[in-house]
Amino acid sequence: MREWSSLVVGAPQFVLVHKMAELPSLTIKGSPEVTSVAPSSTRWLVRGAIAVALVVAASWLGYAVAFQRGLDHLRAAAQQRLAVEAARLDGHLSRFEYLPSLLETSPSVFRLLDAPSDPELRKTVSQYLKSINLLAGADNLYVLGVSGDTLAAADFEQPGTPVGQNLSYRPYMSEALSKGRGAFFGVGITSARAGYYLSYALKDGGETRGVATVKVNLDSFERAWRDIESQILLVDERRVTILASRDEWRYRPMAPLSLEMRDDISRSKPYGNHDLTPLGWTVVAQSEGGAARVTTESGTSYTVSELPINRGLWKLVLLDDESPTRQTALIIGAMSGLASVVALLAVGLVVQRRREIKQRLANQAALQAANDMLEIRVQERTAELRAAQDELVHAGKLAALGEMSAGMVHELNQPLAALQTAADNAILLVDRGSIGDARGNLTRIGELIRRLGRLTGQLRVFAYKSSSPLEAVSVEHAVAESLKILAERVKEGGVAVVTDLDANLCVAADQTRLEQLLCNIVANALDAVESVERKSILIRATREEEQTARCRIAISNSGPAIASDVLQRMFEPFVTTKPAGKGLGLGLMLSNHIARSFGGELRAQNLKPSGAEFVVLLPLADIPEAALHGR
Repeated sequence: MREWSSLVVGAPQFVLVHKMAELPSLTIKGSPEVTSVAPSSTRWLVRGAIAVALVVAASWLGYAVAFQRGLDHLRAAAQQRLAVEAARLDGHLSRFEYLPSLLETSPSVFRLLDAPSDPELRKTVSQYLKSINLLAGADNLYVLGVSGDTLAAADFEQPGTPVGQNLSYRPYMSEALSKGRGAFFGVGITSARAGYYLSYALKDGGETRGVATVKVNLDSFERAWRDIESQILLVDERRVTILASRDEWRYRPMAPLSLEMRDDISRSKPYGNHDLTPLGWTVVAQSEGGAARVTTESGTSYTVSELPINRGLWKLVLLDDESPTRQTALIIGAMSGLASVVALLAVGLVVQRRREIKQRLANQAALQAANDMLEIRVQERTAELRAAQDELVHAGKLAALGEMSAGMVHELNQPLAALQTAADNAILLVDRGSIGDARGNLTRIGELIRRLGRLTGQLRVFAYKSSSPLEAVSVEHAVAESLKILAERVKEGGVAVVTDLDANLCVAADQTRLEQLLCNIVANALDAVESVERKSILIRATREEEQTARCRIAISNSGPAIASDVLQRMFEPFVTTKPAGKGLGLGLMLSNHIARSFGGELRAQNLKPSGAEFVVLLPLADIPEAALHGR
């Protein structure tokens, strides 16, 4: 900065002094010539000093403004990149969040928790965990007893397996036992591989019997970060880097750790044997929103941007090198200095010519007009560039909106198609004068709109447990609504669907989840009859009065029988007879969960000579007799 500014500052001095030498000597009448030269020289020196100050000020202002705008651009771009990376990282972690809870549906896991010393049972459960983990793609999946001993693991055949190790000191173990769930990032004690651990308390009858834990590997993110220009860090709640695009920054705190933190680290051992030497960065400036400017130990200056992820426990940190921005600002500062020199020279020439040649005022006016025209063109061009920039930003927003909307299209397609058909039929009926039938179609359109509202709520069923209270739900209405949703598939497949329902059957359930349960079973029946010649589905609902009053809903199909080995494990996760790519084997498991949440159960059996039947047993709702007649 000092080298080039000194060259710029020297230029106007030379030109002004040179021009000053060309001016004729000024004399005052009645005074000696010597007395008139001294004030003139002083005046030109003052003007030269002012010109130098203006050039320096213009250069510094141009540099400062350009550098600040460059930093603002870096921060804006950094926030966009951080949002993308945070979405990728959060999405990757959420994929495995509910994997440990699936083990709660496996009877063999609870048998192992009852007999933890049985070697055959350990091997059986470990092989079961291995098969699940191959589908899920996690780093490891294992089961621990309440004492912290690892009983079975997906990597039981690999060196460094946690089987036989006591991990009670790990925070995810204590959190699962006290809160039902736990999360923890740390280096594996036996495998020496870092990962993110998600734990879930396995309960039976309200009693915690053990803990299921999944380990998620995040190395792929670190490898991807090495291919981008900026540096990326992931820091945990202690501000210790757990992932970094540069190896020398990993497992180093951004600030010295307190004694309390070090004691906690020595107990839980999240960072293995690393010495946790602070990064030693110097904070140059700090601004609102988490942005800062730091200088590393190597002397490189970075602009730091942060974004909280993983429910605020971690922070994703992006470091942009300031060198390119600083170089650009220096160039703009030099150009500003040169522009100020040109401006000062123009002013000096204008003043000199106005004093020496008054007859050139016309040319001066023309030059001023040209300057005004240039400024107008610059303003117009600037406005055009801003408009183009606004269009690009708008296009980017539309692209992001389109990407978010794409995921909803598939789920809303069938109800929207039904809406279109009902609306078209209503128009035809009105044209024919069938007002009563048209009113029925409009009523159907209203039902479909309400269905769309419930359908958007169903999209959260895989991620959240419903907290809606149970109410009296009409079985006949639920079956009808489920068949409406699947009407297009029934029609396209040429399937004969017959219903035989007792009148006035109401069960204690949730309307949306009961319809989802029935949709899952009927959809499986439609898949089963695809390959047979006679395609038929029978839905029967009857009242049972054995020990307790309950409703029996039986859905049978004319498809092939279910294999005996599959029938025994029908309601376990990832059990499916569909070809790869057509199902994950979670539909019947979720249907079984829904039936159990209503206080009922779901059964499956083969029919003779062919076909299969699924039976849903649900408690009947307590409805006053007067209300029943009112229906």
